[in-house]
Amino acid sequence: MPATVDSAAPVVTAPPRGLNWGPIGGILKYSAVILIVLFCLILVRKKLQDITWQQLWEGVVSIPPQQLILAFVITALNFVILTGYDWIAITYLQKKLPWKKIMVGAVIGYAFSNVFGWMIGGTTARYRLYTRWGFSLVEVIAFISVLSVTFWLGMFLLAGVALVSLPVHLPEKYSEHLPLSTEAFGYVFLFCVLGYLAASLFIRKPIKIGTQQFTFPPFRLSLVQLSVSAADFALASLVLYLLLPQHDSINYGTVLVIYIVAMVVTVAVHAPGGVGVLEIIVIDTLTKDIPEGGSSLTVGVTCGIVLFRVIYYFIPGLVAGGLFMNEERELAKKIMINVVTAVPRLIKFVISKLRRK
Repeated sequence: MPATVDSAAPVVTAPPRGLNWGPIGGILKYSAVILIVLFCLILVRKKLQDITWQQLWEGVVSIPPQQLILAFVITALNFVILTGYDWIAITYLQKKLPWKKIMVGAVIGYAFSNVFGWMIGGTTARYRLYTRWGFSLVEVIAFISVLSVTFWLGMFLLAGVALVSLPVHLPEKYSEHLPLSTEAFGYVFLFCVLGYLAASLFIRKPIKIGTQQFTFPPFRLSLVQLSVSAADFALASLVLYLLLPQHDSINYGTVLVIYIVAMVVTVAVHAPGGVGVLEIIVIDTLTKDIPEGGSSLTVGVTCGIVLFRVIYYFIPGLVAGGLFMNEERELAKKIMINVVTAVPRLIKFVISKLRRK
């Protein structure tokens, strides 16, 4: 992959100013998030009220070891691919950063996002890291914006492909209330992706919306955006699929669409790590139309989600925490070295001033 892209410099403007509700707005926002998470957890508890801890334990230990190993391998591969998100943003902003730092920033950013949420964990960690690595506040905001666009592009692409070409089994309770068929939704998603690619190919001048200006990335970089984000969604949902029980109603296409829906809802409500949101969407959707044997299927699906939380969320979160602490330790070491080297110069300066007097 090339280190730079031959394109005009992107237009990076100051962040837009919205309504500032002050502390009250912040309290209302986080209170709403907490209420949504609590509501989802209550629904999960109600759904699992007839399941015992013994059943869950037996379900977890019954998963074949080879599936667990494969889930670990795919998770590691996925976090390597996640580095592409940050590389795309850095390339678009025409900044230079060593690959080691790009990988550290990506792993910390996405693992923290998975555990603490996008706004609370990933964005905050990235701001601290990238401002330390020479990015301005405006560039960090533009950086996060590019990550968001890449995320939605991959979601639209994979959702479109899955709904159009893969067997997706959604509960009748949900599918019958959709304004369009699932296949029609798929074509809408794919049309949006094609529109973005066409814009990146033919529109090279900055576009102004209100007081803000932005430029589409070069066509080649847009293709990389699609590839990275689509691979991310495909691998993450594959990890979940590997940990779910084998059942006629559970196939990869269905799990992919359900996972994408869960991630969209998680981002929309800013639920930290999708706690409660992922669980209720996956459990309710995969077990809704099961009249008999639903209890065993619910146990299996719940065990799969628990293991998915451990393998895809908790363990990478620990690794990211170690990397972040190491970055903080390096910063503290540099500060200490600067202080130690500055003290003798300061003493010498003070002595010279006193002698002159």
